Amino acid sequence: MVGIDVELDYLKKEHICEHLNKIIDRVVAEKPADAHGLVEVISRIVKGSADSVSSVEPLAHDSMLGTLADHVKKLRHLNDIPKEEDAPVQVCAIPDFVGDAEMLSWTGLGFGEMESYKVMCSLRNLAFKERDAGINKLSFWGKILGTDADYYVAQAQREGGAGVDEAEGADPDSEPSGTGANLFTYYVTNDLTGDWRRLPDIKPKEIIASRSIKRMFSGNAGAKVITHPFYEGTEEVLLRAQIARISADTMLCISGYLKREDDEDPASAIVQNEEFQCPSSAQLLKQAAWMHMQPHILLNGRTTHKELPEEGETDAEKVELEKAKESQAADPARDTLRSLESDRLAWSIKRVGDATQYKSSPDPAVPIRSDCLTFVRSLTWPGAVCAVRNGHVANIYVGYGIAATEPSFFPRAPPDVQDEPEDPGEQEEPRGAAEEEEAPKEDE
Repeated sequence: MVGIDVELDYLKKEHICEHLNKIIDRVVAEKPADAHGLVEVISRIVKGSADSVSSVEPLAHDSMLGTLADHVKKLRHLNDIPKEEDAPVQVCAIPDFVGDAEMLSWTGLGFGEMESYKVMCSLRNLAFKERDAGINKLSFWGKILGTDADYYVAQAQREGGAGVDEAEGADPDSEPSGTGANLFTYYVTNDLTGDWRRLPDIKPKEIIASRSIKRMFSGNAGAKVITHPFYEGTEEVLLRAQIARISADTMLCISGYLKREDDEDPASAIVQNEEFQCPSSAQLLKQAAWMHMQPHILLNGRTTHKELPEEGETDAEKVELEKAKESQAADPARDTLRSLESDRLAWSIKRVGDATQYKSSPDPAVPIRSDCLTFVRSLTWPGAVCAVRNGHVANIYVGYGIAATEPSFFPRAPPDVQDEPEDPGEQEEPRGAAEEEEAPKEDE
């Protein structure tokens, strides 16, 4: 009865058409994937907002219906190219994380409907604030757990692969923005309703240093990294290094989904294969059916080796040149589109759901449909998962940002100090050869 009284009091203060008007305004602004399923949630949010009860006099009934009809038209043409100045504008491409979260929940990485919806809204806010930064695609990379707070990570791809302007005095060994380990720009936040913080581009020396330590993140991006061996950068630098390493090792796609523009040129651009057809769930259980989609990071902290001079001038330069050639030969560069069979990492591939295949149309061009979901879990980076269902692939990472093969938190203790050996006591001094010669003979 109390709930009914609250509803009646609310309806007395606000006309039903005006309430529907505000609900549609909310849907237009936030663009949820399942607006019909979330209408009750949005209705409650509108009721609980501070401005739900307006002091302005209600509009006339016909005027309300006309405004409501205009908003419905905007909803129907939400994804169309805007022709009016006040029409909703798509700032950049943002994948539907609400749908991806439902699919990823079958792998054990569940965010829940409310948190997934918050992630989508937060990504839209970030895209709007960074609309002048040249971002053409923004996606949710994952979540890194911390001791005090967690990091939500967003991955941004800029137009033409270009990044932000490089600062003066940058490391000459660093790869330019939009290439290699700096292929994407990353943003992090501890609160989806707060501001996002852009992470700096990563340097090779910072990636190399991150491989020798093992540390939990605190959630404070500006905090010092107190660890052994010493790490020069702050926590945001270590976070960026771990994101680069995780992305290089765990961002996957189905084999054949991407290809080189020129098959004979390994340095040609990577494009989507228009003739690609998703294999069956049984074929996806093999490692050969999967491949990486980001360049491998070498031991030098880069994705490529630096060009070496043909010969050195002095003897010292010649020795250094020979060492550099030997190190490059020991760690050759790998192809970006490399298979899981040759990446020397540990994987687990599983299948869940109904594996029965259904033919939804007699047309042979329509692919066979299956409700089965196949996912690849990284055993090298616990928390990294790539899932596929009916040809749709989703990558995500939820973990502590620590590899399973990282060094231990605590160095091994030295062995116990051995006890002093027992004193054997005094021994009789052996007789020398001279004393034997001076000894009297029996005949004398």
